[in-house]
Amino acid sequence: MDSLMYIPNSLQLFIKWIQAFDIRILKNEEDVEKKFILPMFQHLGYPDTYRQNKYALVNNDLENPTKQLKNASIYFSTDNAIQQNADTSLVMIIYLSPNSHHFQEAITQSKFHGRYLKPLFFIITNGYSIKVFKYLQYHREESIFDLMIDTLRNSEIAENFYWRLNFNFITKTNKNILNNIKSPQFNSIEKYLRRHAAFGNILEKAEFEPSLIKEGNRLIIVKPKVLIECNSPQAFGKGDCLIKFSSVILRGLTITLNHQQILGQLMTGLHTKPEWGCRRFIKQIDADTFEVYLGQTTLTLSELEVADLCLCVDAVCQEYKKTIIEFEDYLETWDFKLLKFTNTIGFHLFSVDIKLWKIMHNFIKKFNYAQGKSEWHLFDQSNISIRVSRGIRDHAFIVPQLSNSGSVFSNNQVDILYEINDVHIATLKRSNLNSWQEDIGIRGTWTAKYTKNWLLEIYIPKVINYYSQQFQVLEFDLNKNILNYPSQNTTLKEINEIKDVLPYLRDIQAWLQMHIENLETSCLKQYYQVFTDLVRNTDSAIAGLDYITMNLQKILWENPSAEIFRWEIWTFKDAIYYLDTQVVKINNCKYESSLKADLITRVFIWIIENGKINYSQGQLNAAKQALLPLWKQCRFEMRHVYPYR
Repeated sequence: MDSLMYIPNSLQLFIKWIQAFDIRILKNEEDVEKKFILPMFQHLGYPDTYRQNKYALVNNDLENPTKQLKNASIYFSTDNAIQQNADTSLVMIIYLSPNSHHFQEAITQSKFHGRYLKPLFFIITNGYSIKVFKYLQYHREESIFDLMIDTLRNSEIAENFYWRLNFNFITKTNKNILNNIKSPQFNSIEKYLRRHAAFGNILEKAEFEPSLIKEGNRLIIVKPKVLIECNSPQAFGKGDCLIKFSSVILRGLTITLNHQQILGQLMTGLHTKPEWGCRRFIKQIDADTFEVYLGQTTLTLSELEVADLCLCVDAVCQEYKKTIIEFEDYLETWDFKLLKFTNTIGFHLFSVDIKLWKIMHNFIKKFNYAQGKSEWHLFDQSNISIRVSRGIRDHAFIVPQLSNSGSVFSNNQVDILYEINDVHIATLKRSNLNSWQEDIGIRGTWTAKYTKNWLLEIYIPKVINYYSQQFQVLEFDLNKNILNYPSQNTTLKEINEIKDVLPYLRDIQAWLQMHIENLETSCLKQYYQVFTDLVRNTDSAIAGLDYITMNLQKILWENPSAEIFRWEIWTFKDAIYYLDTQVVKINNCKYESSLKADLITRVFIWIIENGKINYSQGQLNAAKQALLPLWKQCRFEMRHVYPYR
């Protein structure tokens, strides 16, 4: 009963105060805060202990002035300073000097900090006028009041102002109210409503406000109809993302994708239009409707919705892909086979005889870093692995794995793995450096390549010498049982013979064979042109012309109207002619069937492997340049995308 009596009495006191307020007492910014804002919110029922000034945003650089609210008051639903955060924030007020008209800048500042504080309302005032906005996360703010202070002398306006902003009312507002309609079958309803101006305006106001926020490994990309919040993988950890929609039908639906789903579903076909058929998770139903597969959820989206979804996916996946590639580049792991276990990731460096592994591991027990200060006291005692560490910083984790019975090696062989585990990642994160990349090096975290060379050239010779002197172990008997794996291919930069590009072409052909979806032609145009020019000057007496013919005819079967389809006898000159037609065709279209690219690559491989080609240094260099971006795309997808498809 007391609560019911409190509001009317407070309302009358508020109206009495605002009608008596004299704006002429405001001379500066401090007056606006202390003589206008404080008494106003006291009359609106906000306790002073629930307020903070100059609120410092959590988890941000406080030395950066843009990350601190200097001319603001924030009211919370609690007086507990520890609990005053985004979950309890109610109103944010930015106050300006009486002669200031920088409202737009203040609104921008409020929206920026609103992303972190998430208040229900934010207010801008210079004491003469006041603007009140309802804060809607990821949506455009809604203007509630835009008044001159003098207009609040009107009792009806003042009463409306009070009821919308008083403490009792605002603390009962649910900050997480959402529309939970989740029926994609009614996609056509929104289309129908948009055709009518009045409804169209309502729907447009409900759209998200476009923005891009990047904080460390967290990326939030917002388009009018779609929002994606993504946590990119840290080092070789796992990321995830959350997808929301602004449409009336889908509002309230939240889709979460894990690391495997992001890589397996979203990563291919980036920066392509949805109707091109390059994206795995999109299927076109008709001219302006698409079926979308996100995790275990299937949605029907409009053309505009799927366009915004693709823009968000492109931004998120580009950052996601960049993070993974940078990690492999910095740690020099690309040349080693990737092996994944429950809580660890390993890269196979080489293999050794089990007897050699045993004395390699026994060596670390005698040279624990805590038991001496020699150059070889650099190991941390562990179970079965070799942890190269001086206690302050880990250099490398080396783990043994017995070769399985199905391998070409005997069960007496131990695979030596360069391991990335949770401890390793935590060590990188604990570094006082700005990023984990800065810790890579001989005095910090070792790369896979350096670790392999150190083991083969320094550590194993030291171990063999140490035990040979003590136990007369024959150095030859142990050393001969190191099974080293040379790099798979000669690097493109070092290639001087055309046949040395064959391993790269075979990698690309295997990738194209598995790809299924269409490919954007921008990644194929130079490749088609350069390799067609390269094989043009091949001796026409090449063996296996029927194999070349068979592959090119498979392309023709998809284009039966082509004139060349009626030819019964093909020569090598005909094959080159048809390759030329494919070069012309691909330069006049946006996407290409991965099957066609696969077949053409098979033709290039056969000609280079079996033909006598007269080529120049310029043509060889152009071929290497054309292969590099395509092969890098192939390498990334075969290693990180296809295992999750």
